[in-house]
Amino acid sequence: MTRGLFTRTATALALCAAVLACAGCAGYQAVVACQAVVEKEELGRSVQVVVKADDARQSPEVGQRSPGSKMSGTVTVSPETAQALRRAVGDGLAAKGFVPSSPAESVVRTLTVELATLTYVGTPRPGGITAEARVVLAVTVDNNGEMLRKSYEGVTQWKLNGDNVEPDFDRLLGQTMSKAVSKLAADYDLLNFLVKTVLRTRDLG
Repeated sequence: MTRGLFTRTATALALCAAVLACAGCAGYQAVVACQAVVEKEELGRSVQVVVKADDARQSPEVGQRSPGSKMSGTVTVSPETAQALRRAVGDGLAAKGFVPSSPAESVVRTLTVELATLTYVGTPRPGGITAEARVVLAVTVDNNGEMLRKSYEGVTQWKLNGDNVEPDFDRLLGQTMSKAVSKLAADYDLLNFLVKTVLRTRDLG
């Protein structure tokens, strides 16, 4: 009887220890809001463009919640990140005079943007951490069968103070993605490729 009580007590204590340990392992899911910061103009001449976006990363993880400690969990981003990216790119193109449109036979231009890289690295320092975020967007443009491929990078370094830095992850990652989106929407090589008329010939034989 005493041995059974001892076994049950030991099991209960082990379970409590596991729960307490896992409490420190909880991750943080950042909500990334981004935008294209560009000057408005009518370069696009109301040309219709289908904008697509996808999270092409192999892992949902962005980085460790606390530098050098895997026990503190990881930082990920919400599943809506790809939609936020698509809206930001569409808004950026609209600011340049293009018209983001739904897929249709009459719309011959498609811009596909993939979130290829999204990382956060923290370095401990007295009173907080030095955080660096990096974003890489891989972009493919199809203008009536003629293709253009580009990539855009955004990097941001912040000094985060104190223990409650989770809300800073949202802003840090959002600002970094906004940098990459802004570069995309301000790239005249890409914009001029989108706006030009590409004629397709048919084989009449």
